[in-house]
Amino acid sequence: RQMCIRDRRNSDIEWLYLRANGIEDEEVESICMAMKESTIKYLDLSLNRFGKNSIKFFVEMLKVNNVLLYLGLAGLNLTIAEIIPLLEEFGKIGITVEEYEEILAKRKERDAIIEKNKKSRRRKPEPVPIVPNIMQDDKKGCFILRHEEFKHLNLALNNLDDSAVEEIDKLLGRTPYKFMLTITENPISAEELAKLKAKYGSRLVI
Repeated sequence: RQMCIRDRRNSDIEWLYLRANGIEDEEVESICMAMKESTIKYLDLSLNRFGKNSIKFFVEMLKVNNVLLYLGLAGLNLTIAEIIPLLEEFGKIGITVEEYEEILAKRKERDAIIEKNKKSRRRKPEPVPIVPNIMQDDKKGCFILRHEEFKHLNLALNNLDDSAVEEIDKLLGRTPYKFMLTITENPISAEELAKLKAKYGSRLVI
């Protein structure tokens, strides 16, 4: 499966649909490694055999992949405690002064690579690193917006209960309006679902 993704990274294929393929943690690691260099925009790994131990692979992949628009992780029996690291990869994230300076340094390095690629005659340009844009809030200081183009995270058919409501609220509160979350068929009470739906409307699929 890893080779399959790598072969497609320069193609026109945008969807990789691997639902219910018996995929386990070891294979998820390989898939996520390949996705770091892929141009695939829609990845669905729902209803497979992996679980909480694979979340770290998705987190590592998202730290360098800024192309993905959809991630399907339905039917994996995941709890909110297990997926918090994944949720934290999306939306506004506050940064320290040190992080601010580090991002500026990375931006200079990125710009230098871009200029080098313009002048180079090599067929394959040097990969350009992803550097987040720095934004400023008068009240909260500086922050970055991670994966601002990402559109849809599917967490249906998992084990998210009422303890997940606070984290769902935080996620939708810090992500752009076009970000959608599916939590269909999770054991969240009707009362809590109604509150979330009233607040976020079409951004939340219940």
